[in-house]
Amino acid sequence: MRYLLAFAYDGSRFSGFQRGTGERSVEDTILTCIDKHSLGTRLICCSRTDRGVSAIMNTATIDSELSAGRIIGTLNSNIEDIYFYKYSTVPDDFNVRKVQWKKYVYLFPSGTLYSKIKLEDLKKFEGNHDFSNFCKLNGRRTERVVIEVGEEKFQNERAVYFKARGFLWNQIRFFIGYGMERVRNPETPEDPFSPQYRARRLASPELLFLSEIKYENVQFVNYLKKSTARKINREYLSEFSRNYLMTSLSCIFDALRSFK
Repeated sequence: MRYLLAFAYDGSRFSGFQRGTGERSVEDTILTCIDKHSLGTRLICCSRTDRGVSAIMNTATIDSELSAGRIIGTLNSNIEDIYFYKYSTVPDDFNVRKVQWKKYVYLFPSGTLYSKIKLEDLKKFEGNHDFSNFCKLNGRRTERVVIEVGEEKFQNERAVYFKARGFLWNQIRFFIGYGMERVRNPETPEDPFSPQYRARRLASPELLFLSEIKYENVQFVNYLKKSTARKINREYLSEFSRNYLMTSLSCIFDALRSFK
């Protein structure tokens, strides 16, 4: 049986996401627990977030004869800084990376340079473009479609979100870097795809969150943690995210304010 699991993590506590780094990566931490407790096989994760980037929702599939509750309960009891909170039973040929869209949120703390970035500058990245100047090149094709760029409140802070089926390495952080340059230097080209723009400022990863992944025809079931009999719902997830958010970011707020 194949399960689709949703999980959150504090990216500041890990060496990165991808397995095989030789350090404490998110993927290696999950795999170690799965192997140690014989929870299943063929773990495949949806999104490989940049080092330092956190997730409110990332996803992974696992093949197992155990119940979803047994898998999630064991993972949550044996892993720190990662929390699995909902699941769906999916077909055996389900592809975890075939999504309708992924949504990333970048926080703009008040009183910092980020809070001065204009949404209209970031909305220039909507649509189909060659993003070769806005990613870390690794041989992948750089033409992508950004479905939507918008603004919302996240934990009472201003935030901008980005939706696409897939993102390139460091892509959103380079988007934010362009917004920063537009604040710092009025002569920065209004068109980010202009040949004259080559600043390539890379924004901090700590303020970036993978917040949601949308699939077609997938219904998630919330996991009821038996030890507390408390259902993981939107309010609890918000509390969870706020706790690690403020812990991991409080130490850098003073540094961010130096960008005023």
